Amino acid sequence: MGYLMSFMSFRLIIKLVEGNPAPFVFLYSTGNLLSLMSSGFLSGPQRQFKYMFDEKRKMTSIVYLTSLGTSITVCFIPMPTGAKIGILVLLLMVQMCASLWYTLSYIPYGRATAQRMIRSALAMDGE
Repeated sequence: MGYLMSFMSFRLIIKLVEGNPAPFVFLYSTGNLLSLMSSGFLSGPQRQFKYMFDEKRKMTSIVYLTSLGTSITVCFIPMPTGAKIGILVLLLMVQMCASLWYTLSYIPYGRATAQRMIRSALAMDGE
């Protein structure tokens, strides 16, 4: 349900661009939080916490949780609309990347494969 909720939030991206970021940010971040809680429900909160903060995932988890909490907080802080939208888009991109990197850590060779693909894409050798 959490991933579905996050995916469905993209129908509200127009509201974000129009200057009303709260619906999109809240739905997207709540979906991510629900996904995180549901995996904790399946494995147990203690084990979830242990896995999230082991050496392999610690930094990614901190970045992910910080970007998630900060995006919800920034959404409700009064500031100029342009700055708020810029900050929120950056935070949401960080949140997406951290979530993906965190997920890849559970797939054997997931991170290594992603790194090779990124290096290959960036090295385009003048093609």
